[in-house]
Amino acid sequence: MTKALIVGGGISGLATAMVLSRQGIEVDLVERQPRVEALGSGITLIAPALRALDRLGVYADCVDQGYGVTDFEIYDVDGTLAERFPLPSPVGTDQPGLLGMMRPTLHTILIDHATKEGTVVRTGVAPVHIEQHRTAADVTFDNGERGHYDLVIGADGIRSTIRELLFEPLTPQPLGQGIFRVVLPRPAEVTAEVQFHPAGDVAMGFTPTAPDRMYMYCLFPIDDGYRPEKEEMVDVVRARIAPFGGVVAEIRDAIKDADQIHYTRFETVLVPDPWFRGRTVLLGDSAHCTTPHLAAGAAMCLEDAVVLGEELAAAATVDDALRAYCTRRFDRCKYVVETASLLSHWQTHPDTPGADHSRVMGEAFERLAGPF
Repeated sequence: MTKALIVGGGISGLATAMVLSRQGIEVDLVERQPRVEALGSGITLIAPALRALDRLGVYADCVDQGYGVTDFEIYDVDGTLAERFPLPSPVGTDQPGLLGMMRPTLHTILIDHATKEGTVVRTGVAPVHIEQHRTAADVTFDNGERGHYDLVIGADGIRSTIRELLFEPLTPQPLGQGIFRVVLPRPAEVTAEVQFHPAGDVAMGFTPTAPDRMYMYCLFPIDDGYRPEKEEMVDVVRARIAPFGGVVAEIRDAIKDADQIHYTRFETVLVPDPWFRGRTVLLGDSAHCTTPHLAAGAAMCLEDAVVLGEELAAAATVDDALRAYCTRRFDRCKYVVETASLLSHWQTHPDTPGADHSRVMGEAFERLAGPF
């Protein structure tokens, strides 16, 4: 039996574990953290992500535990509705075109399916050396153990150990923008994906995640090294959203506790093609970490898992499968990273001549709706 090692217990790693296990491949998954879990608040899953979840067989579970929406609404800064348009479903005419859910909920669904289908998960373990052979790889772990694998998959995020061990050095690139994600009660009127026109260099919106809950996202410029202190986060978030009216003004007082707030700064990575060395391959954020401006990060990670599985099943050799995987994925993921970075730049430089957020986002969603 073919044996694979997956390094990283995030969306990419767990989805890939499910795909490979179904092909009769014995899968070991190692995670350097003490637990396989997701931190943070909500996640927005656009049409390509829903299509990939459907192919993975977990779409129904996600819809049951998330909040599906069929419309996208754009508001002026004062809270006046400026535009509403439908979001076509990638799965069926009676299904949502976008799904909001809590990140830990999605993670639980993926790990439950992966372990039920045979993936062996070990935590607190990380590789420290990989010795490549023509048709396999020997991996040494930080606890002294060694393993022999037909395929090693690096799904260990933007600061990937696998990338560091086998690829050219690549430092994540900061974009000078950060985000607050805030878990809040969902007002009854918030039933769509909501974005506001920016107030200067501050952009924001809402994604419903449950019948009684949503998360707010607020994007703003930052200096290198900026990280708010926990005790000041409530006041900082309230100050950032102060220019906005409508539902934003209504929920401002519901931001009461720093535990509601998750802060992240934006960094990107794009590894040059090809994403494999010998029998070791990168996928997800270890190969192409984007910002959330297109809400396509999870979609690209899930698609990676589906495509790798399809190519391994169809190709005559593993080498052929890895080449085909990179051919199918590189240009698409490069487009997402570069387009999202452009949108980030326009938000932090609102006076940029020729900036056209609506046009670029519309073109991106149309392109991402296409085959992968």
